[in-house]
Amino acid sequence: MVRSIELIGKAIQAYWKRFALISLGFFALYYVALLLVTMLRFGEIPNYVVFHDIIGIYGMIFQGTPSLSDAIPIALDEAWIEMGYKDPLYYGVATWSYMLIPPKMLLVLLMGVLLGVFVVVTLYKRNMTCVTKDDKLLCVAAGIGSTFVGLTSATLTWVVCCATPSWVVALAMLGMSASLALWLEPLGHVLTISGFGLLTWITVVQLKRLANITEYQTAKT
Repeated sequence: MVRSIELIGKAIQAYWKRFALISLGFFALYYVALLLVTMLRFGEIPNYVVFHDIIGIYGMIFQGTPSLSDAIPIALDEAWIEMGYKDPLYYGVATWSYMLIPPKMLLVLLMGVLLGVFVVVTLYKRNMTCVTKDDKLLCVAAGIGSTFVGLTSATLTWVVCCATPSWVVALAMLGMSASLALWLEPLGHVLTISGFGLLTWITVVQLKRLANITEYQTAKT
């Protein structure tokens, strides 16, 4: 464990600019892309933006909910920022909206950090040995894991699907029937955990390979 942390530290130090770019850049790009894809899907530009009084909302939740175990999940689901399109032909009802919810944002940031660690460890290893076919397979696994986490972290609403922010709205937007998308909603946690599991696994694999290479080179010298 200590050896792995040491190797991660060396890899980040050697490629800290790329690590920062991937970690923070992925976070920003994800939310920009999510908004742009939604706008392109509906062919509409958001006509409202709301910065919620989150402190006041939290106060109301904890004051009005006797059970702390109920209040905390409710508070965590509250959006800090919301934007979308209100159709004037339907009494100003928001036909779709895009929300920023802290727990989901934290998951996306963590995904970016894991990707950043995987990339810099891979680059650090490549400086010591040639690129292998297994590296390409691990990159494919990284893409799959990122897709799982990215998809299930989407916080969109659409009147056709449901009125609460959910990842299945993205599936419905892609053409899946609303009923099937809602039926798949409970699988979100499984996909998220699977995605993070893949990202963690490929990083551990690269760290083990890097450790073996460094030990071999040390013994050789």
